[in-house]
Amino acid sequence: MAYGVEGVKKYYSIGDTIASMGDPAEGFYILLNGKIGVFKKDFTVAEVSAQGTIFGELGCILNIPRTATLQALEPTTVLFVQMTIEEIVARHPQFAKRLLVDLADRLTRTTESWWAVVADPVER
Repeated sequence: MAYGVEGVKKYYSIGDTIASMGDPAEGFYILLNGKIGVFKKDFTVAEVSAQGTIFGELGCILNIPRTATLQALEPTTVLFVQMTIEEIVARHPQFAKRLLVDLADRLTRTTESWWAVVADPVER
């Protein structure tokens, strides 16, 4: 259990695929230990190693297929949680708040990164 939500502990070795881009999103993950890579095709989008990080939630929230491939970069343990956004809000409001704050933080960092690239013209 993490953040008061129940799930199934899953263990991955280095190089194991946790979820593949395009697969149905049947749940999300909470990182218990280890490190994961987030990939879109051959591009590394992020590396996550902070214990308690929630990932793989976008497909569940939006009811769309996985938007990225998740791969273990070192021995990794996650909590796999199968809950709809409605269940999260109704049964775990504090966790729902954490999820919203995490998503807002990621959106801010992504926007700032994008803006830094756009605002810094390439010298010719």
